[in-house]
Amino acid sequence: MKKKILLMYDFFSEHGGIERVMLFQARALKNAGYDVTFAFAYVDEKLRDERLKDFEVIEYAPMPIKSETLQICSSIVRDNLIDRFRDFSLIICHSFPASYLALRIKRKFKIPLILHLHHPPQFLYSMNLAWAKNSFKRMFSYALGRLFNPFLRLFDRYCLENADYYFVAGKAVQRVIQETYGVHGNILYPTVDSKFGVVSCKIEDLKNYGITKDFIFGSGRIVKQKRFDYLLNSYSKLKSKNLQLVLAGKWDDSEKKELDNLAKNLGIAVLFLGPVKIEDLKKLYNLAEVTVLTCPKEWFGLVPVEAMACGCPVGAWRDNFGPQETVIDNKTGILAKPYNTDSMAAGIDQVISKKWNKKFISKSAKKYSEKTQSKIFLKTIRKLLSSSP
Repeated sequence: MKKKILLMYDFFSEHGGIERVMLFQARALKNAGYDVTFAFAYVDEKLRDERLKDFEVIEYAPMPIKSETLQICSSIVRDNLIDRFRDFSLIICHSFPASYLALRIKRKFKIPLILHLHHPPQFLYSMNLAWAKNSFKRMFSYALGRLFNPFLRLFDRYCLENADYYFVAGKAVQRVIQETYGVHGNILYPTVDSKFGVVSCKIEDLKNYGITKDFIFGSGRIVKQKRFDYLLNSYSKLKSKNLQLVLAGKWDDSEKKELDNLAKNLGIAVLFLGPVKIEDLKKLYNLAEVTVLTCPKEWFGLVPVEAMACGCPVGAWRDNFGPQETVIDNKTGILAKPYNTDSMAAGIDQVISKKWNKKFISKSAKKYSEKTQSKIFLKTIRKLLSSSP
């Protein structure tokens, strides 16, 4: 009989970095012969049908009226949720407070528990109002974190310290988890989709987007905490003015309005593409003069790795977080003085004036491939399963 593995997270209402990591793990496990089930307190039905149609999905905290916030909160106190998970052989949990339900399942049925730690819970440790303003769910979490912070931190630590194994998403996360909890996490990097790579294409292939010449590229969700304003300010200070600035990604309306106003004040033009298909994103990375990530303290950052897989040099901050681990300064891109737009502008000027080895840049991203990380991941899974009762 195939062993059943449970992947847990609090919600499935967007397809961000953590969700992509979970999907990678599900594919790796399925290909290795395991049965895989996803479990969330709240599930967006449309997104489930789009992204998880090949897997069983359990919404473990349903309510008569769907509410993401209420379902997540109620899952902490609903003891009747546990019995449906008795037949699993291993749990991999990606968040708190889902880790509390995972811990209860572990203890009742003696099931090994892995916590995949992407960062400490931001509503407990970051206390960032700018982060919270993006959604009601975050505002609610922020309020809870402010009101009950000491208790919830102890609760989070209790859940974490009683797991059997820990994955972390890179050296920056490993360092912060060690500092925060005194726990050593084992690195399992987020993976780059195998579709990203060096391909033959030309600017004319992007003319339907309004791209007509060499360009500087930014990618990702266009929300306040990603700080695309740093990119606009850096772009306005470039020596070379004959380049377009192109941004791809779903935007928050209020943030796009602020960036439009900033561009007007700086006297620059910005081309917003919105979300693009992966085939077009691959062309954008391949054709960009440089891909720039200006998000401060990015835990890992898939954008730089995706760009490098396509042979594109990257500009990022030297702030001792994710991109500083993935970008090799002056070999696969440049690392600028943290949050200094003069330094970033000088770095971008340096990038666009230099001849880069696309094959070398692409090869540097191989360690983040699904093939490489699957071997590390599955070795740990087999070891834990073989040692469990």
